[in-house]
Amino acid sequence: MMSSDGGDEDTDAARVREQDNDAARVQEWVEQVGTWFMQQSGWPPIMGRTLAWLMVSDPPEQNPAQIAAAVHASRASLTSALRLLTEARMIQAVTRSGDRSTYYRVAPDAWAAMLRRRLESIASFSDITDEGLGLFPQGARRAERLREAHRVFEWLNVEAEPLLKRWDAVRDTFTPDETPPDAGPAPGAPTADDNRRREGHGE
Repeated sequence: MMSSDGGDEDTDAARVREQDNDAARVQEWVEQVGTWFMQQSGWPPIMGRTLAWLMVSDPPEQNPAQIAAAVHASRASLTSALRLLTEARMIQAVTRSGDRSTYYRVAPDAWAAMLRRRLESIASFSDITDEGLGLFPQGARRAERLREAHRVFEWLNVEAEPLLKRWDAVRDTFTPDETPPDAGPAPGAPTADDNRRREGHGE
């Protein structure tokens, strides 16, 4: 018969193995985020890793030493990453009374704010395409490709704001571990029928 002490040791060993496995899976995910941002946004991998760690760290606020240990980064490269992420308004620095360290956490509403900036930046290209269309007579075949680009960015200009308003309407209506419920169109947002009429396909 196994002694009670032996059973406790086996339980402790199993718990340690489980914690190690969890840590390894988190580390793999952190690397995945770093790679995604490198491919999609041109960020150095350390920036994506740092942001990923701050999304799942416990506690949410981490000092540079904690972050460097978690993402296996030198303090020099981490300092640059923290500065760039702060300038991008993805993280923010906080201080604690009686603690000389600076701590970092994901900024409130960082993702919605990033999406808004990205959409506004992309949609603003419509000003440039509009200027380009002014260089040619209306309906000129030479500008056909330019008109197609302009239509896309004009469409994005119209659709982006209602999309963001819809998020604002649902963001506080779900609990942790739930996805946002469908709140329907935001107030003032064009309906599918409105879009079809605008495109000249309405009934």
